[in-house]
Formats: sequence, C-alpha cells, structure tokens
Amino acid sequence: MAIFKVKIPDMMCEHCEKRIRTAVTEAGGDTKSLDLSSKEVVIEINATADKLLALLDDAGYDAQIID
Repeated sequence: MAIFKVKIPDMMCEHCEKRIRTAVTEAGGDTKSLDLSSKEVVIEINATADKLLALLDDAGYDAQIID
C-alpha cells in the first residue's frame, strides 16, 4: 500500500467528499484524511500515482499528487 497526498482544486462540498471517498473505497483504498478548506486528501491505496489520478479523474476530479 502506498500513501499519497493529493490536491483536488475542484473539490468544494460534502457531495464531492462523498464521491471521492466512495471512488477510493471501491478501488480498495482508504481515505485517511480529507480537508475541504485546503482541498487536500491523504489516500492509502495499492496503486501507482498514475492509477490513483486516473481513478479520481473517472470520478470527475482533476487532481495532482503533492508532497
């Protein structure tokens, strides 16, 4: 399992939060933290960074891996 910190600029509301958590869970991952104000999410998942970004893109969100 890898842990990624992700910035999702278009994440704005609780609906976004639910959609992201659901997409990550369905892919076998875990959302460790999610902060709507900073638009940052920490995700633990058995996937590469590219696979995670593709998963979030499929959920409707443009994301970038950060530190």
